[in-house]
Amino acid sequence: MLQISRQKDTMSVADLFLFTTDLNDEDFRTITDLVTDHGITTIKLDLDKVLSEQESLSFRETHISISTLGRFFTGPCIDPKYENILYIDGDVQVVGSIFDLANADIPDGKMLGAIDRHFLKAKEHDKSGEKTREYLKKLGVSHESDYFNAGILAAKRETWINLCKEGFDYFVNHSKDCMFHDQSALNAVCVGRRLPMSPKYNFTTMFAENNFVNTVRPSIIHFTGAEKPWFSKARPWQGRFIASYVELLKQFPQLEAFYSLKQYFHSSGQAGLSRIDRHANRMWLLTRILTPWRVILRRRRLMNYLKTTRFFI
Repeated sequence: MLQISRQKDTMSVADLFLFTTDLNDEDFRTITDLVTDHGITTIKLDLDKVLSEQESLSFRETHISISTLGRFFTGPCIDPKYENILYIDGDVQVVGSIFDLANADIPDGKMLGAIDRHFLKAKEHDKSGEKTREYLKKLGVSHESDYFNAGILAAKRETWINLCKEGFDYFVNHSKDCMFHDQSALNAVCVGRRLPMSPKYNFTTMFAENNFVNTVRPSIIHFTGAEKPWFSKARPWQGRFIASYVELLKQFPQLEAFYSLKQYFHSSGQAGLSRIDRHANRMWLLTRILTPWRVILRRRRLMNYLKTTRFFI
């Protein structure tokens, strides 16, 4: 959010809202005091209260926190004077201008989103590919290019509110089919209502793994997967962004009071995180040693997608 706040053109057409989930009053005030001077407004969501009312929910255990469901409830918290909502996950780095994205005039009833890893996996002839095809079929997604990543999304405010309500209702009724939680639910309810967004504004790890940095020239890098930029030294980024989080803690030492990142920089808490990196690097090498043709096919498929797709933005 600080990276966005320094973009004068973007800030001329947008305001920044930081949503938190289930912080106590003291911690929420700490965050609010830190960001107010940077033009950021904080909004507190009581997610535990909302979810506790839904006894039948199933939430698949992964590296993804249950707080990801919070996006379903953000819309009504935004003043009606705002016409559009641009939603951005926290596991990103904003490395270029997002003015065009923030200023986009998206049609009513449409959601803007970029393709996800399933675009590649659905065409591959292995167990993972078969599982991916079954997953998309359950959601009603007929073509893998229609499935989108939920990390960066944009829509008219009323459209956002309506689709998020539909998405949460879908998740409540089909949570076991929602392998990727809110992302699954949003894909199910947005069939036919999603507009393709360039990976320039949601440059997921999939694109980095296939060497598209220079081709796409991303503005928002999104670290999908368990290898997060504040600790990971795994490929493809190999720790490039860790220093920025160290500097952030130096700038705002108050952050350590309620979510210490020391474990990411000291050996005492490094064991689990190192396992994540080792697994990621191992999979990187195995793909290239055991199935080198897959690397070529994936890159070719992505290149064709970029050349033939008419992106809304």
